Amino acid sequence: MSDTTTGPAWLPLLEDLGETFNGCLVEDVAASASMRPEATAWFAADAVTSIDELAKALTSSWSLHTPEQAGAIAAALISIEHHVAQAKSHLLDVLDAMEERGDVAKLARAYDDPDAPPAVAADLFKSEPSPQTADRVFAKLSSVPMQRPMPETFAEALHQVAALLADLAVPGNAIEIHEEADHPQHQGFLQLQHQDKLWRLGFYDEEWFLDDYPAEPAEYVVVGRFPLLASHPLKLADATRAALNGLAP
Repeated sequence: MSDTTTGPAWLPLLEDLGETFNGCLVEDVAASASMRPEATAWFAADAVTSIDELAKALTSSWSLHTPEQAGAIAAALISIEHHVAQAKSHLLDVLDAMEERGDVAKLARAYDDPDAPPAVAADLFKSEPSPQTADRVFAKLSSVPMQRPMPETFAEALHQVAALLADLAVPGNAIEIHEEADHPQHQGFLQLQHQDKLWRLGFYDEEWFLDDYPAEPAEYVVVGRFPLLASHPLKLADATRAALNGLAP
């Protein structure tokens, strides 16, 4: 149960994840939401904080002065409920995707029946909404073990990507990592071979790229900008394959 003094444990997690976007326009966050856990967390933290403040505002009998104003607030609340229902459905899809790509075992095993199908995750939202229900759902999902732990550094991400791109890796070539994770020149490289040509998959300053160094002039292809929290190894591996396949032979 949440401590009434400190608040729920899940809200600081959302705020910490979303702090990357402090000062950004909502449009900037929205453009990243489909690829970035930080953006998703930013929206969730902002939504729960805003609706909490709205509920507090409505405790005053002077919060609204006309039926038209009340009607607009009622319409807003109905719209919020509509979008919440959509968000719940999409969240279940995200959990299914985590299972399908092997990040977690069957999510059913986080609940009471170990033999239930993955759809048991739908039970997440069947209890009456309350702060206590929110805490229980957070605790249950937080206890689900990761089969593929997320990397804590870009170097770890590169090593995990290397395992996923083993069919393209150049035999006998070790991964190069330069400087420590907190150094401004932290970067790393993985040697790959695609269509009889050698490439380096590298990272530097949140940018992942392919180049054919030491060729002159060197060819440089941006795979994408993936901050650490967005550097899911499978996503990086898929983006790398797509970039390679898009190159002219």
